[in-house]
Amino acid sequence: MYNNLVNEIVKKGYKTEEIAHILANLLNCSEEIIENKLKHVGEFTFQEVIKINSEIFNNEMDIKYLFTEEQDNEATYHDDIIQKSKPSKWWI
Repeated sequence: MYNNLVNEIVKKGYKTEEIAHILANLLNCSEEIIENKLKHVGEFTFQEVIKINSEIFNNEMDIKYLFTEEQDNEATYHDDIIQKSKPSKWWI
């Protein structure tokens, strides 16, 4: 789920259950397609991302922030460990 996107749309005053309908109307597609894209079953196109940022957020939001995918805690923890680890001398 694109939690940042959903949260920022809610901050604009919309209800969570309205989001699929709002985006479907904006992007001229079905609510089912939007729900799938929000669940990462499908992907938003670059043009759709730009249109969402333009029409809903007046180009004031960072699209990378809006469309960052949720990661589970294990993946995040694993990534942190890798980034903090010193490289092995074996590879040098």
